[in-house]
Amino acid sequence: MLKTLDVLLIVLMLGAAAWTFGNKYQVEALESQVIALDRKIALERETIQLLEADWSLLNQPRRMEALAQAFNADLQLVPIAPEQIVRPDELPSAPLPPEPEKDAKGRTFADASKGRAR
Repeated sequence: MLKTLDVLLIVLMLGAAAWTFGNKYQVEALESQVIALDRKIALERETIQLLEADWSLLNQPRRMEALAQAFNADLQLVPIAPEQIVRPDELPSAPLPPEPEKDAKGRTFADASKGRAR
């Protein structure tokens, strides 16, 4: 007859094997997700390279000059004068918000509506 220790070790071995197989399948699922993400990253990188190439093509100085000349009548583009370039501290300050309107007693309309009984 099998001893109790033998039965216990067999059960422990079967539990360890089940745990190992479970982990193996989880890792395989994660690996397939990583591979799918790697493919998406590669596709995005290719897309970025294509867009950068397209951007550099669209921003070529000769092309921009030809477009400016072609649409000169519509856009009325002229070179900027040095006086048009200013530092941020030379810009005018933001306008002040308007004063609230007041009634004959010198109260704002918001203050007058607070004092009314309901």
